[in-house]
Amino acid sequence: MRNKVKKIKPAHVVGLLFVLFAGYFFWIKPKYNQANKNSASVTRATEVAVVTVKKQTVQLFQELPARVEAFKISEVRPQIEGVIKKVKFTEGSFVKEGQQLYQIDPSIYQAASNSADRNLKTLQAKRDRYQILLESDAVSKQEFDDVEAAFAQAEADAKKAKTNFNYTKVLAPISGYIGKSNLTEGALVTANQAEVLTTIAQLDPIYVDMVQPTKDMLQLGEQKGILVTVATDDPNYAAEGKLKFSEVFADQSTDSIRLRAVFTNKEQKLIPGMFVTAKLHLKPIEAVLVPQRATTRTPEGGLMVWVVAGDAAKPRPIKAEKISGDSWVVEDGLMDGDIVIVEGYQKIADGAKVSAVPFKVEEKK
Repeated sequence: MRNKVKKIKPAHVVGLLFVLFAGYFFWIKPKYNQANKNSASVTRATEVAVVTVKKQTVQLFQELPARVEAFKISEVRPQIEGVIKKVKFTEGSFVKEGQQLYQIDPSIYQAASNSADRNLKTLQAKRDRYQILLESDAVSKQEFDDVEAAFAQAEADAKKAKTNFNYTKVLAPISGYIGKSNLTEGALVTANQAEVLTTIAQLDPIYVDMVQPTKDMLQLGEQKGILVTVATDDPNYAAEGKLKFSEVFADQSTDSIRLRAVFTNKEQKLIPGMFVTAKLHLKPIEAVLVPQRATTRTPEGGLMVWVVAGDAAKPRPIKAEKISGDSWVVEDGLMDGDIVIVEGYQKIADGAKVSAVPFKVEEKK
């Protein structure tokens, strides 16, 4: 026997479809949309580490190449001709101003001085005698004037002869440390010769000369007398100096100016000709600091940071040329209280939703 198939009425099909569509729109779809919304919200909120920048007092420094120069330096030369009889100093020792360094053979100068003194005494006696004779009209005024002129010349000759004799003793013109002797006993010297006998340098105090680019002149400003320190190969050296002056003309070949600081140098840790690095301690300024790790470079080469505005990230260009520690000193682009992203900006775009957490500074071990 054939099984009878029960036919489904069209009205029943329509009712079933209505129930399915109603369930989709009123129950399944709302839950699906809410889930998508929650998922999208979680996806868009990227966690970033931030710092709140504040205006603060910043101590600026400027490091410059420098060379040590003697405070005073004197090249010793003879002022008369003669043979060196004796060298009277120890090379490398400290000598005082006026201390005898060399003895030049004095014999001919001693004889010339003695002869000039005798001639002076003779003419002085003659002038005195003619003075008396002039008062009694025994000699003419012209005769007296001739004798007086001869006496004046003899007086000048005697003075010159004595000066030359004194020059046989070569004295130290300044106090300081003396170098090696370039000539020995028995050497012939001449007045004001090109070759120096020796050199004396005053090392305490001492100069440190620095070279600064002209573009940094405005940063230095009117800061004469500011603190200057130098770095040497000796890690224990910690002397401090003061800026004394800066040149008023720039070197056209290097576009730089020269600065000079003066240091005490009792232990002679600094010697002329030494190259050092000088650090200028500039006057403190009020500025905003931002960690260098929070900055990136724009395609044009400028600096940029990401800031949090509300719950969104925004890029912001800044102007900064100076560094303090591991932070940029911001001249323009940030204000007191701005929230800057330090970590996580690599994963965001302009306007991205972010979840900000405080940036934790790692302690140095």
